[in-house]
Amino acid sequence: MKTIRITVLALWFSLGLAQQSLFAQTVTPPHAPEIHAVLSSGDELSADLKFMCELAGPQGVRGWKLLESFLAEIFSGTDTAKPAVFDVLLTPTGADVRAYFPLQVVPGKPLGEKFLRNIDGIGIKSKKLVANFYQLGGGEKDIPGSAFNGFLRILAAPVNYSVIAKKRAILPPNLGDPTAVKVVAALLAKKFDVGIMLENPKKDAASIKARAADFQKVKDELNAGIKQAADELPEAFAVQKAFLDHNLGELSRFISESSELTLGWTTDAPKKEARLDLELEAIPETDLDVSAKLLGQTPGMFSGVPRSKDAILSGRIHFPLDGFRKSDLLGAMPLFRASVDAKISNSKEYTDEQKAARKQAWKVWFDMLTDGVNEGVVDGLIEVSQATGEKANLVFALKATDGNSVKGILEQLPKINDGYKVQLDVEKLGDYAIHALAIPDTNEDMELLFGKGVSVHVATGPKAWWVAIGPKSLDPLKKAITDSAQPNAALVSNFLTLFYRVGPWLELVDARRVRLDAKPSDVKLSDADLKDKKDRAAHRKLALEVFKEGKDTIETKMDAKNGRVTGSTRFDEGILKFIGAEIAEFSNKVLK
Repeated sequence: MKTIRITVLALWFSLGLAQQSLFAQTVTPPHAPEIHAVLSSGDELSADLKFMCELAGPQGVRGWKLLESFLAEIFSGTDTAKPAVFDVLLTPTGADVRAYFPLQVVPGKPLGEKFLRNIDGIGIKSKKLVANFYQLGGGEKDIPGSAFNGFLRILAAPVNYSVIAKKRAILPPNLGDPTAVKVVAALLAKKFDVGIMLENPKKDAASIKARAADFQKVKDELNAGIKQAADELPEAFAVQKAFLDHNLGELSRFISESSELTLGWTTDAPKKEARLDLELEAIPETDLDVSAKLLGQTPGMFSGVPRSKDAILSGRIHFPLDGFRKSDLLGAMPLFRASVDAKISNSKEYTDEQKAARKQAWKVWFDMLTDGVNEGVVDGLIEVSQATGEKANLVFALKATDGNSVKGILEQLPKINDGYKVQLDVEKLGDYAIHALAIPDTNEDMELLFGKGVSVHVATGPKAWWVAIGPKSLDPLKKAITDSAQPNAALVSNFLTLFYRVGPWLELVDARRVRLDAKPSDVKLSDADLKDKKDRAAHRKLALEVFKEGKDTIETKMDAKNGRVTGSTRFDEGILKFIGAEIAEFSNKVLK
C-alpha cells in the first residue's frame, strides 16, 4: 500500500498537480472491494421514463413531452447510446465516487467542448488546468454558488469519456475505458437498466481481515454518534445500540466476505413490470458462506400452505440462524427483557397487578424467543386476505420449540385489561388446541381493518402457534394448520416469499387519515405543515385513483442453492403507472 501511494504521489508531482493537502489523502488499498454502478444508457433511461409516463394516460403523455425536452438538455454533449459508470472507491478513512459520462463526438469540435458548455449552464464552471484536465467550481474547496466542486478529466479517443470526482487524486491520467473493467463488463452483461456490483478480488484471509478492520472504524464512528435522548430510558437506549451494532456487523460481513454481490433494476415494457434482482456469492469458507449454505436445505414448515386468492399480504420465511446471528440475538435478549421491564415499571398507566401481569406475559414471550433462537431457525407465515366489499382476515403462524407456551400469555391478558375475555381449549384440531379471545373494543385501527367486535382465535401446539383475526378467519386458520402438516418439497430452495397489494392498504391509510383529521385538535399547524398535509393528501388521491384499477402487486422471492443466493422483487404495472403519474405531474407543474 505504501509503494502504491508513493507512486501516485510521484505521478501528481510530475504533472504539477499535487497540493499540500494530498499528503493527508489515502488511496484505495489493494484489499478493498471493487464497487461499480452503471446506467445502461441515456436512451434506455428515456425509454423507461416514456413508458411509465405514457401508462398514466393523456396527462402522462403531456408530462413526458416536457420531460423529454428537459432530458435532451441534461444529456447534451453526451453519447446517450453508451453507459454511464460510477466507481465507489473505499479507503480506510471513507469513500470517494468517480463518475464516467460518455461524450458525444462532434466533428470539427474538441472532444468534450459541448459537455463542458452544458455543465456550465447548470452552474458548474470549469477552468482548464492542463490538457484534458479541468477544475470544476472551487476544486477541492467548496465555493458559494457552484453546483459542484471538484475536477474533470477527458479521456480521449477511442475512449471518449469524461470522468468527474471531488478529489484530483482519484483522476490519474492513465484512466482507461470504464466499460472494459472486468467488474463493469460483467455488470453490463447482465443487461440491467441500472445496476451495482461489489466484488472482492482479494479473497485471502488477510484481505478479509483487513476489510473487516476498515469497516470496524466506520462502526466505531457510528456507535460513537448515537446519543441517549434526555427522556429515553437507559435500557431502551441499550437495545437501540444493540440493534445498530448487529446491523453494522451484518453489513461488515457482506462487504468483507462477499465474493460478488449484485443489485439490478430492470423496467420491462413488454411485460409491463419492473424487477429488482439480487445475486450473492460468498467467499468460500467464510462466515457468510457458512450462513448462505444453511439456506435452501429444507422446505419451511409453512411452505405447503397456499396463498389465499384474496390475499393483500402474504409471506413465508424459513431462515436458519448461523452462529453470528444466534450469538448476537442471545446476547441482546437480556437487554430486550430489561428494556420492557423498565418501561412497565416506569409506567403511570398501570396498576401493580397489571404491571405484574404484563411482566409475566413478556417473560413467557422472551423465554419462547430464546428457545427459538437456540433452535436456530425463523420459520413463519402471514396471510391477510380481503374479499371485495368485506373486512380483512389475518392468519399468522410461527414455528416454536413449544407453541403451547403461548397459553401462558393468554392467561395473563384478563389481568392486563379486563376487556380481554379468554376461553381456553374451545376446540381441538389434531395436536393443536384452539382458544377464543375477545379484545377490548377500543382500538379504532383494528376495527377499521377487521371490523367491529373483531373475532380472534389462537391455536397452540407442540411445534408452532397460530393467530387468526377477522370475521371469517377461523376456517382459513384450520385449513392452514392442516396444510402445514405436509411441507412443499418443490420449494426447498425458497427461504423468503412476500406478496403485497398496495391499493387496499392505501385505502386503509386514507380512511385512517380522514378519521383522524375529523377529530378536534388544539394543535395549530403552521403554513408549512398545512402545505405538507395538503401535498400528502394529493399524493394519496393520485395513488388511490391509479390503484383502483388493480395491477398493484409487489412480490419478492428469495432462493438459495449451494450457497448462492438469488432474489427478485417484481413491481406490477399499476406501480409503474403511479410512478409515471407522479413524474408527469411534476413535469406538468415544474417544466412547463
